[in-house]
Amino acid sequence: MKFRFSIVAVFAMLSVVIATPAFADYQLCNRTSYVLDGAIAFQEGEDWKSRGWVRLAPGACGVALAGPIAGEDYYVFARSIEVHQGRTQYFSGNERFCTSDGSFEIEGRDQCAARGYDANEFLPVRTEPGDDWVTTFSEASDHTAEQAQIAGAQRLLQDNGFKLARIDGVAARNTTRAVEAYQRSVGIAADGRIDTQLIERLIESSGEEQAKSGLDLCNKTSHLIWSAIGYRTLEGEMSSGWIRIEPGQCRKAIKGKLTEREYFVYAEMADDPQAPARSGEEQSVWSGDMRFCTKPTRFEIRGRESCTARGFDERGFMRVDTGGSAKWEVVFE
Repeated sequence: MKFRFSIVAVFAMLSVVIATPAFADYQLCNRTSYVLDGAIAFQEGEDWKSRGWVRLAPGACGVALAGPIAGEDYYVFARSIEVHQGRTQYFSGNERFCTSDGSFEIEGRDQCAARGYDANEFLPVRTEPGDDWVTTFSEASDHTAEQAQIAGAQRLLQDNGFKLARIDGVAARNTTRAVEAYQRSVGIAADGRIDTQLIERLIESSGEEQAKSGLDLCNKTSHLIWSAIGYRTLEGEMSSGWIRIEPGQCRKAIKGKLTEREYFVYAEMADDPQAPARSGEEQSVWSGDMRFCTKPTRFEIRGRESCTARGFDERGFMRVDTGGSAKWEVVFE
């Protein structure tokens, strides 16, 4: 019997679990309480390729690469989707590959930003050639598939504003009552059942809730824009990025109701030779006098002092006064 790797969120730890039945594919499985988007990367001949996204509901699996396992080394990555409150959860390593917002298949792993792509750090997985392989993303709680589905419903209920004390994968009375209350609120039969249909409906309504709050960054130019944000927390000041914003699109920089009056934003147009020429009046950098640390790849940096001494870059961010609103939109034009 073959073994399969289980990847634990955030801690980048690997453990081994017993194999699941053969599917003649490379599958990604989700045993977390988050809805995940997964991706895979591999070498084909002399070329590197990255491919995604595979939507993984809690407790579910999806095919990342169809057909028998031909090679030994693959690379995987996953992140929680934007409908969840709080920070995005990453399941990552230290092997950089290119990704994009929508479905993608990208050749090459170099100069991602220069080619208009995101870059994310994938985790290497050593496989055995054969019919199938399964990589499982999990949390420290190490849920079964059924427990993960229940925990996913609990988290999505919280995302929809329902009060639950714990996300534990146990369908106790308080969870059943919350499910029934949610079902009544959206006009479906209040049977308390947690299944695929409920998860899909919860995802949809969580997205609607997120649209009502948070900090949105909107690109009204004809060029790709990369942006970063700065903000204050109880632990101190933070900066994070990069956020890729296509022309005519908006991206959610901060999810949930805004709790601070001031936020800080930096943005710059991508240097893309295939994009339309910039007009003489078109702004290419949005900055200010509030200095925060950044770095070329995806980052989340605590503190804004001694950036260079700590090995980071430094940029001036512009102040955004939300007036205390729960939702605010910053427009780049």
